[in-house]
Amino acid sequence: MRDYLLLVACVAISACTPDDAAHTPIYLTAPYNTWPPAPANTPIEPGRPVGLNGRQQESIVTGVMKWMKDPVSVQFRRIEGVQNSRGLVTVCGEVSGRNTAGRQIGMEPFVGVLMGPDGDADFVLVGIGSSERERAEVSQLCRASGIFSTE
Repeated sequence: MRDYLLLVACVAISACTPDDAAHTPIYLTAPYNTWPPAPANTPIEPGRPVGLNGRQQESIVTGVMKWMKDPVSVQFRRIEGVQNSRGLVTVCGEVSGRNTAGRQIGMEPFVGVLMGPDGDADFVLVGIGSSERERAEVSQLCRASGIFSTE
């Protein structure tokens, strides 16, 4: 009986351990997850630089923190935004934090879009460059949008 209780306790504790954020897929939340994908070969429209107000910056930090393993260890740098002709604000920056082993990882690029009116904008994270391939993809999206700070 004692061994059985120990096994149940171990299973319960392991179920509480969150996934490794570096390998957790990023997905769109409602209502953005119902939008159709862009047609193939749709070019990214570069935007013009815009300042990000306090509410937008808060939304960006909150949006990225959802995908980090240890929110207390997270640091941001070089957050920049551009607005295209349709009014969409693309945001790129860099984020670092602690991994599951408790080691500090370096600054990794991220990209996302502010959705909604300025005062109530939600930040929809598109990607974090946690591998070499993902870093290249995120950096390319940022360059195509007109943001060069994550190179």
